[in-house]
Amino acid sequence: MTRRSHTNLYRAAALAVSVIALTSCAADAPASEDVAPISAPTTVYEGSYTSLPAEEILGNNTFASPEDAHRSDVDSTARVAAFMLHSWDTTVDRTETAAAARAIPLMSEEWAANQVEPERNASNGEWLEPSEHSAYSVPRTVPAIGDAAQDVAPDKAIRVLDVTWRWVARDESPLESGGHRQVTVYLEKTDDRWDVVGHQTRDMTASMTGEGK
Repeated sequence: MTRRSHTNLYRAAALAVSVIALTSCAADAPASEDVAPISAPTTVYEGSYTSLPAEEILGNNTFASPEDAHRSDVDSTARVAAFMLHSWDTTVDRTETAAAARAIPLMSEEWAANQVEPERNASNGEWLEPSEHSAYSVPRTVPAIGDAAQDVAPDKAIRVLDVTWRWVARDESPLESGGHRQVTVYLEKTDDRWDVVGHQTRDMTASMTGEGK
């Protein structure tokens, strides 16, 4: 079976996961299961990888990095990916995709090729106030409530996580903005290492307030 064969297996499982995710979004995951990120990335992505002192730039040394994931463990890989996808620093990042680009080492080659920054930030409005205060996001993630996680095959899995984040201003201004999403991570195992082969996010704040499309 080739790496591209995951599509058909995922279709049925993804449909079931989406139903479970919708029914669980109204409940908040317990804070006691929160896992804090460990270290900062060693490079900054600005269209290409550079050797900037990331510990002095990205999230004041609070961001998770690909090295924090135990690649032989599917849950660890999915959790670190979810952290990284929601770790933004407005002093460096132009769009949300900048965070996904930093997570490329966790991805398959095929999925990594899809991490291309758009011309405009889809969350520009939400980033205005944080940007004024040189803020960075502080995400928290826990497994989604319910039987959302699925082992599709011995080498294929789906993990669904609840992610919330707040903004921390470098000038210590109090910021009340933040967000809540549910991220579905699709993974495949090759040579005892799990790779992210796809991910989808759903804005749970809009869903819970009845503002979703």
